Amino acid sequence: MDAGILYAIQQLTGPPWLDGLMAGLSWIGNNGMIWILLAVFLLIYPKTRISGAACAVALLLSLLLCNLILKNMVARLRPYDVLSWLQPLVPPLTDFSFPSGHASASFAAATAIALSGMGKRWVVPAFALAALISFSRLYTGMHYPTDVLGGAALGVLCGILAWLAAKRWLKGLSPP
Repeated sequence: MDAGILYAIQQLTGPPWLDGLMAGLSWIGNNGMIWILLAVFLLIYPKTRISGAACAVALLLSLLLCNLILKNMVARLRPYDVLSWLQPLVPPLTDFSFPSGHASASFAAATAIALSGMGKRWVVPAFALAALISFSRLYTGMHYPTDVLGGAALGVLCGILAWLAAKRWLKGLSPP
């Protein structure tokens, strides 16, 4: 089923600018860099500092759970290593496929932002960007659909845990 869905997505041959857009979206998600920059930006301003902290903790949890533990535990080969018909649009990677680190980091940050009460002005673009980055990983041939779904679910969990930790930390700072 995974390969069939990926095959259908790969058949979406669009104009060259769409290939470029998807490769670009995949690139801005590399190492969670766009989300790290957003967390730093939010940490700078006192009004958004707690959101920035929750976002940073969510990204750290995502890195640990996804990239350092689960990828190596599951050890799923990337689709282009298994499916002879698949031609990736971006340079192949050497790590494992499940779960998607791009999806995990993206949804971890978006969830932390949403739970920290940033409002629709921040939440809608954050989740839209998370979804686009995640889809770009399918479009570019880097992941199977279940890699992306697993990464997104893990990211949401990391965002929730980070927000709960931030709330607990805040509660400890407030006077009785």
